[in-house]
Amino acid sequence: MGDKRRERKAKQARRDVRRAKKRDRESRADTTFRDTIRKAVSSRHPISLLGVASYLIHLMKPDPMAWPKVERDTGILERFVSGMIDARTRETTALLAVFAELLVDDPETQLRCREAVAERDDVLPQWITALPQIEVYRAVRRADVLGDADELVIGARLNDTHELTAAVLIDHNALSDVIDAVVASDPIDEGLARADESSSDTYVVEMTLADARTWIEDPLSEPTFTRPTDTWPQSLPLIQWLVRQLPEGGAHRAPTDWVAAAELCDSFFTADPAAPFADRGYRDLLLELFETGCGDPLRWSEIRVEQAIGCPAYDDSYIPLEILLDAPDLLRAFIPYAHAQSEIREELTARTIATVDKLRSRYKREILRQAERRYLDDAS
Repeated sequence: MGDKRRERKAKQARRDVRRAKKRDRESRADTTFRDTIRKAVSSRHPISLLGVASYLIHLMKPDPMAWPKVERDTGILERFVSGMIDARTRETTALLAVFAELLVDDPETQLRCREAVAERDDVLPQWITALPQIEVYRAVRRADVLGDADELVIGARLNDTHELTAAVLIDHNALSDVIDAVVASDPIDEGLARADESSSDTYVVEMTLADARTWIEDPLSEPTFTRPTDTWPQSLPLIQWLVRQLPEGGAHRAPTDWVAAAELCDSFFTADPAAPFADRGYRDLLLELFETGCGDPLRWSEIRVEQAIGCPAYDDSYIPLEILLDAPDLLRAFIPYAHAQSEIREELTARTIATVDKLRSRYKREILRQAERRYLDDAS
């Protein structure tokens, strides 16, 4: 055998080995995937398969509201669904049936999934066939007393048997974005009871189902800048499906009531704590500070104070420098006054004031530095 022939045979052997390894890896991956779906289908609670389906949809379908934009193959979901349609097993039928519900913003793929399921005679768990009749029966808002966040909690029931509770966390210090969401297998009453045990600085407000839908859909319709968590945004398809089961026409989250805010300012500046701030410019400064965080002038957290004076920007277009420099002192006088009216406990107020004190010197230095730079730029 010549050298060239031996070399060709050696190359072919190496290619055969690589192909065999690739087939083995693909086979193991396919077996693992089938086992995962089979285990989820046979699970005692629907959340297993619903969670897997939500994760897969999120993985394969780009979120149009995500920022920065993530480049993904837009056809991967279509090819995946085609693969499940070709693989006629009970597990793929179950997954297609769940996809047919969760793909609420992709009617074409939804229809493909429904038609594929209709052509098969696999016996599926009753809860899967009952997905279109899910009953969403309660919605509440767990509000942070300092206004940092609202957690919207939704209780649902499948097939009169299986409970689902979805919790969506909205951060008002992050443009009121959804920053986390989870769906659990517990009844809503049990979930709320556990949450109440772990935090005394929240209060619960019952919501209409329509209001809950609007409160959740509003931030989901805007670009999001939040960091991923262990459960978000992979739970987004499941959350969107649950929210679509709620009635439309709810009220939006109320914006800041500027008439009430102005009245609060008037009241504060006639009180003793406001005595050092007699200049009219302090009123303008306080109203500007109201625009930070949750926008509620009666609730101030450590995070909101960080946002208000932690990274200051100098602008003397309508507030003089000597007044702008007093922003920490103005907050230090105003926050206890505001918290007394909203009945915030003293320990929380003390923490917020401590943050003001911590940032005070740095704030003044930064404002003076920016003012000096502005002066030099103007002089040149």
